[in-house]
Amino acid sequence: MFPPRSEKYRKRKKDKQRRQSRFWLTLNVSLIIAILALGAYYFVEDRMAPASEGSSGDAIPVESPADSSAEEQSGRTDPSGTAEEDPKPDPKLEPEHSIDPAGGSMDEGTDLIQPDLSADEGGGAPVPGEPEDGELVHLHFAGDVIFSGSVESKLKKEGYHYPYEYVRELFENDDLSVLNLETPVTTRGTPAEDKSFVFKAPPKALSSMHQAGVDAVSLANNHTLDQGVEGLLDTMKHLKDSGIHYFGAGTNKQEAYAPVYLERKGIKIALCGFSRVIPKADWAAGKNKPGLAVAYDSAEAVKAVQGARQNADLVIVMTHWGKERTTKLEKHQTTLAREFVDAGADLVIGGHPHVLQGLERYKGKWIAYSTGNFIFTKKASAEDTWDTAVFEAKCTKHGDCRMRLLPFRTEVGQPVPLQGEEGARILKKVESLSRNIAIDANGAVHSLIDG
Repeated sequence: MFPPRSEKYRKRKKDKQRRQSRFWLTLNVSLIIAILALGAYYFVEDRMAPASEGSSGDAIPVESPADSSAEEQSGRTDPSGTAEEDPKPDPKLEPEHSIDPAGGSMDEGTDLIQPDLSADEGGGAPVPGEPEDGELVHLHFAGDVIFSGSVESKLKKEGYHYPYEYVRELFENDDLSVLNLETPVTTRGTPAEDKSFVFKAPPKALSSMHQAGVDAVSLANNHTLDQGVEGLLDTMKHLKDSGIHYFGAGTNKQEAYAPVYLERKGIKIALCGFSRVIPKADWAAGKNKPGLAVAYDSAEAVKAVQGARQNADLVIVMTHWGKERTTKLEKHQTTLAREFVDAGADLVIGGHPHVLQGLERYKGKWIAYSTGNFIFTKKASAEDTWDTAVFEAKCTKHGDCRMRLLPFRTEVGQPVPLQGEEGARILKKVESLSRNIAIDANGAVHSLIDG
């Protein structure tokens, strides 16, 4: 039998327990007092802050990486309108205007019409400041993307992550980044006949694109079927497998015209894509035939935008149109853009000319007529194709958007940011191509008519 513990030991143990209890009680009381004090401080600061703080100013400063001297990177949703959370063409089709992968133009001269962009018909609300009634979704759009020719050679050397060195931070930290994928992605396919330039990209290019923060791509353009229907079906499969959403093409007409729906910050976004440039009528999707959503006859495209308007808070249309290597708009660009806005589009983003074109504010909505090239080739004799920009939009749930341009230069396979005089030159260039539009030193776009 063990001897009994001494009274002295028991007393020492009780004293130790009392000291520990007092310590923890004091610590908990101190923490509660600190939390209450901190809460009171922020409450008072919030009440005393000016009501207008953070609600004015159109400039949205973004730190750009330094300039570089480099020489020369889907899932679909149910057409019924359920959002997915993610972090009869005219028989007289115009001939395809193609640009040499090395940079040369194949265009023939045509009579072009520069439409009057001065009339902002229907007025429109001023561009809003920070809204009081909800979130802003932060969006980026950029131009044409290929992985062929000199781009392919560059990426084989540098890696398929190379194109995104200067845009990765933008795309990873926004809510949605969208590009125009102007190439089929396949290891198979039959090259299209009677085309000056036929593109093709390896599936491994898409994983780097997705890792760089690209969320979605438009397939509505004049190169998606460069490797035939087999190439188109492969492209859609590889996009889906890579986690990149696509729109503007499908296994049939219904799927091709159907918007893709995404949700960001509680805002349901619809992405629609249409092309008014296809080399052959049979590139258009049919009832049971894979193909593209086309807009030579705008009725089907307008109907799709109207349907998106019924199912989404924010409707965005990306369209392939116009003529290559010219800053002047063709009449159909303005006509289609305004039809899309009238049908319910909140933002219209155009491509195909391979150069930057002007901006328009119509009924309170922004239209960007051409985003130029993005991940593309470069040639010394085609300097106008070097200038490009990332088009940034911040939009409310009600479809009110602010627009900003971030100047870039297209090097071979890599867009490089421009600052200083070079960046200012591009902003002034786009401003000069627009009517009643001003672009400030930070790239923020302002309408001189409606605010």
